[in-house]
Amino acid sequence: MENNKDLENENLTAQTGNDEKQKPESIWAPGIPANIQDKDKIGEAHLLDLAIKYIIDNVLIAKGFMIEQGFPRREFPNVVCRKDGKVYSIIIIPSVYPGFKAISDNMRLQFVSLCEKQNATPCFAPVGFRSEDDQRANAQLLLKGDVFRITFPGFLIFDNREKLDYRNITIDDYFRP
Repeated sequence: MENNKDLENENLTAQTGNDEKQKPESIWAPGIPANIQDKDKIGEAHLLDLAIKYIIDNVLIAKGFMIEQGFPRREFPNVVCRKDGKVYSIIIIPSVYPGFKAISDNMRLQFVSLCEKQNATPCFAPVGFRSEDDQRANAQLLLKGDVFRITFPGFLIFDNREKLDYRNITIDDYFRP
């Protein structure tokens, strides 16, 4: 995983509250910049690092979960943790507004089978990123130094049903520790 200092230097935040004094500002002017270079964009690996950091810091540690040794990592599962004697194995997948990414049924079933052998609860953590700038958000443009809203509805506990239609999942289907 990327050096945590790099992640800490990102001007990335979940907007939670109305205190204007604490609200960070983007380094970018409103709208889509004319001369964007690849080095200005947040790539998939970096986005995964940010999503993992968000889940660990703002959900797991904040709720008293203990992260198992050797985690986090970019490979699946991204995090294994425990709380109250129960082991949770978590796949974290970031998505960029308005999109939604998930894993295939085949991969999900393999993950469930692995978790059953290890007596762990298989969890999926969808983490959504949306630029505060509407034009960049609608273009699915993620720029380093921008300000984002982070959406995390909760963990979806995977089971061994043959097909999972993510479109039919409601907020009540998520586990929120």
